Amino acid sequence: MMKNPETDFLVINDLKLYYRIGNIECYPPGEDSLLLNKHIKYYCKDKKVLDMGCGTGIQGLEAYKYTKNVTFSDIDGDCLKISKINFYINYIKNFNPYELLDIIDKIKFPVDFILSDLFSKINEKFDVILFNPPYLPGYEEDERLDRWVCGREDGREIIDKFLNDLKYHLNKNGIALLVISSYNKPKELIKDYSKLYKIEIIDKASFYFEEIFLLKIKPISYI
Repeated sequence: MMKNPETDFLVINDLKLYYRIGNIECYPPGEDSLLLNKHIKYYCKDKKVLDMGCGTGIQGLEAYKYTKNVTFSDIDGDCLKISKINFYINYIKNFNPYELLDIIDKIKFPVDFILSDLFSKINEKFDVILFNPPYLPGYEEDERLDRWVCGREDGREIIDKFLNDLKYHLNKNGIALLVISSYNKPKELIKDYSKLYKIEIIDKASFYFEEIFLLKIKPISYI
């Protein structure tokens, strides 16, 4: 990782991912992001993909290596702008990210970027939806950090909203890949949605304070 007064970035799978540019920033990719990221190639090749809550764009940018039909969405306008800059730098032209800040929203991209609270502005269906949601229980005093990592009291509020609408946004045989934490009580969550979805735990990682799980979610019937 390189740090300077204007930018911070990580390099993951040959992608340069800025998460702070000047006075805007988003959630830096962590172990939860990487748990999802390593499955992108297998599930996203030649598919229509939505990277929900895209942040830096890490998942959608990785998916773009294997399919050109990718949509990025986020509730946070700054995160969406950073995703655009990261797309530009990685797939269009290497450029000073700080100089892109004022012009990035005027640039035409070969993919879509949508400002949306979950599915509120999403009007299409997809083959694969990728989501690493805020899943930690409780609240943070910092408003932006709260938005990035906190899923309210039990950590499930945003996850539940996502799952309640997911079935309306998947093509036939479409799936979602969803990251959750042991704080979210995976067995209970799977049971709660057993009438709507077939849910499998396809990967996990353990840490001293929690486990994180990657769920593959497939509707029992498609709308």
